[in-house]
Amino acid sequence: MSRLLKDLSLPAIVAGFLAVLVSYSGPLAIFFQAGASAGISTEMMTSWVWAISMGAAISGIVLSIWLKAPVVTAWSAPGTALLVSLFPGLSLNEAVGAYITAAIIIFIIGVSGTFDAFVRAIPKGIAAGMMAGILFQFGVGAFTAIETTPALALGMLACYVVFRRLFPKYTLVLLLIAGVILAVALEGASLSGVRLSLAVPQFIKP
Repeated sequence: MSRLLKDLSLPAIVAGFLAVLVSYSGPLAIFFQAGASAGISTEMMTSWVWAISMGAAISGIVLSIWLKAPVVTAWSAPGTALLVSLFPGLSLNEAVGAYITAAIIIFIIGVSGTFDAFVRAIPKGIAAGMMAGILFQFGVGAFTAIETTPALALGMLACYVVFRRLFPKYTLVLLLIAGVILAVALEGASLSGVRLSLAVPQFIKP
């Protein structure tokens, strides 16, 4: 513990904060869209965010201390995006059961040491194509949004080009901030309804 406190510094804290912020600013938006497709309640959505946040935090702390290396765990963006296309045809209980099964299979592959063999057996083109197919709708959605909110969509696109060019490491973080500012300035979005409260975990039977 003394060694951990000794190594703790402001640059390390800032780096960790940015890593978490980037991981939230991208996949979390997809996660909310998946929840909207499933038609779940606000309480359930809060429980989802609580669960993945606590799981990522605890596993990241344990693995970092155990392996003596910086380890950040997070949810899978393509895995979350897959939910958008599965809902509402798939019930929430069925989705939970499917993802628990997938987690068990991933765990077995990891502890068995056969992960490298699986990676070598799957051509890179197929893996890339599967991911592109899952995420394609979100890329197209950025342009279809021009029909409904042209000022906001074009503004975000311009910000992305500028941030990607000048600040590539912080593009997602800056886009998140710019998106909030543009939504308030151009679309009249209000944050008055935002309130802070403790999350209450919700149980979903597989």
